[in-house]
Amino acid sequence: MTAQGNPRTVFERAIERGNLLVAEATLRAEIAQPTLADLLELTALIAVKQPERFSRVAARWLLRYLQAVDDATIDQALFVASSLQELGGRHHGHALSALRGVAEELPRRRGGRSGDVSR
Repeated sequence: MTAQGNPRTVFERAIERGNLLVAEATLRAEIAQPTLADLLELTALIAVKQPERFSRVAARWLLRYLQAVDDATIDQALFVASSLQELGGRHHGHALSALRGVAEELPRRRGGRSGDVSR
């Protein structure tokens, strides 16, 4: 299989290129267990490309985060929610960077597990 045909590579390229249609279709059909980081990248792209869907999608991402972090505090939830709210706006890049840090920290908090979440 070529790198172009690997579902994860197709998804990552679609995200990089801002191709929401391909990113979403690949994630739904070909990536069985997307990570919180995968879902974040899709959420951020939706914030930019389809802001009318964003609020609902961001709320689902926040729910998945809270389900994955058993010991989340109200302060952590507020930080994540506030950062999500900034996606698609003037501080999109900073918010996405902060949320990537949160998503990448999750596997370390869970004892090195992959951070897979169910859809």
